[in-house]
Amino acid sequence: MTTPAHQSAERGAMTAFVIAAAGGVAAAISYATEHTELALGLGLAAALLGSGVGLIAWAKSLDVEHDAEQEREPLCLDADQLRGLEDVEQLTRDTLGRRRILAVLAAGSLGSIVLAAIGPIGSLGPKPRGERQRTAWRAGTRAVTTDGTPIRAADGPLDQLITAFPDGAVGRDDSQVVLVRVDPALITARTRRAGTVDGWIAYSKICTHAGCSVGLFGIDPRQPDVVRQLVCPCHQSVFDPLDAAQPVGGPAPRPLPQLPLDVDAEGYLVAQRDFDGPVGPITWNEG
Repeated sequence: MTTPAHQSAERGAMTAFVIAAAGGVAAAISYATEHTELALGLGLAAALLGSGVGLIAWAKSLDVEHDAEQEREPLCLDADQLRGLEDVEQLTRDTLGRRRILAVLAAGSLGSIVLAAIGPIGSLGPKPRGERQRTAWRAGTRAVTTDGTPIRAADGPLDQLITAFPDGAVGRDDSQVVLVRVDPALITARTRRAGTVDGWIAYSKICTHAGCSVGLFGIDPRQPDVVRQLVCPCHQSVFDPLDAAQPVGGPAPRPLPQLPLDVDAEGYLVAQRDFDGPVGPITWNEG
């Protein structure tokens, strides 16, 4: 028999399950959009607390909160007892059938907890790789300075270095590049084939040794051979900007990935596509 107390418990359970499902979805969305500071914690808390409260309220609506104790006797039922048992079974089936929506909501709330936990659990794995799918560079994306100013290909003197980002993603670590402009005649053929514009060359700013920023551009003007180098100040890895950023000194094991450049209709530097390889240390890409 359904009493007002049972109905109130049912409504409480439904409300709690809806809150739990909403919290789990909110947590998953917040993690996917990287707004994890507060929303993720509140969402997970709502999912866990709502599911727990909902299960308790559901149990109360079924009137199973009391304890019962009965002496065990040999199982031997007469016809009247069998009919009584069938009546109890039918009543239980009817009661649970009327609460099917509660079962659906309960399953949804528990499923939302699993959904919300995917992101945090995934964060326990290796550091996300800086592969081309993971950076913000796309075909036609303008290179901009740290204040968002686009870079015109015809501007700027030779032998300069600029830190640049994709337009719309200023500050994104895996997408930062060093732009170097030199005399085009000095650039090797393979570097030109990889995508240079009017002496502009773009490389990932993340050192392939330990992930520090390659922020120094050194020039030794002594003749007969003027030397130009990109230098990582952390462990003195040195790269040749004229030859595909090949490592020529220090512990860096491989070149800096090159970003193929082009010029748009307005004369600004843009990317042809993403980097020609994964950015950062090789240990970021291997378990």
